[in-house]
Amino acid sequence: MRLHFIRSSKPRNAVLEELYTVLVDHGCVVSESMPEQGLVDLDLQPEHDLYIIKGRTPMVLSVAELLHRRGARLLNPLAGCATLLDKFVATAAMRGAGIPTPRSWAAASGARLGTLLVGATFPLIVKPFDGIGSRGVVVVRERAELRELAAMPGPLLVQEYIDGCTRRYKVHVVGHDVFATWKPFSLGGVHDHSQPCAVSEQMRDVALRCGTLFGLGLYGLDVLEGATGPVVVDLNSFPGYGDVPGIARVLARFIERYARGRASLAAA
Repeated sequence: MRLHFIRSSKPRNAVLEELYTVLVDHGCVVSESMPEQGLVDLDLQPEHDLYIIKGRTPMVLSVAELLHRRGARLLNPLAGCATLLDKFVATAAMRGAGIPTPRSWAAASGARLGTLLVGATFPLIVKPFDGIGSRGVVVVRERAELRELAAMPGPLLVQEYIDGCTRRYKVHVVGHDVFATWKPFSLGGVHDHSQPCAVSEQMRDVALRCGTLFGLGLYGLDVLEGATGPVVVDLNSFPGYGDVPGIARVLARFIERYARGRASLAAA
């Protein structure tokens, strides 16, 4: 079984290193490419049994679409990965599907925030509409601080702050299996390691509904536990799966089974 990972140029984490080792030990041929590190032949043709999208940048998605149009099998499916790059569309889709997410607004730039958010309740979270992780996230605690964001380039996603949070959860999904880790909540996040924890039925339901909505098999959610239950504040395809015990073998089993047509996505 020939498996090829299309990756962004950041270094492999420990989970990915172990995943490659397990797949090779199981008899798979594993290779990878990082489109941002060199030229891509636009006559590229599929030559692997399954391509795994492990990156959330426009160039990674462009190469994935090039291969998709020429008949390559992809995990995750291209459409879902592309949608998640646009936080406006992804957030609106989740809200439209009844998945608990914060009230949100779109702004072309920081200069527009003061006029657009006349009736908003503070604090607010401001982030790039195509951001990854916590990159570029700003916490606005009161209206006067909006003036400081006037030069912030856009487009920007603005979200209401979820009151009553004590923990920030990372929810990790592999097919139909859901795992979670947590760390203490703080405005802007903290960068310490997370602790594995049990997944409540409500959180599991929310996670799998996200997979069904976007047709994903490998994905992760950032979740805050508000006064009324879990609230999804971000959703990404093929996350790092950090701090989840034994996750590399779970990923390997799912990827192998999917490649052989023996596993389905959360949507199925």
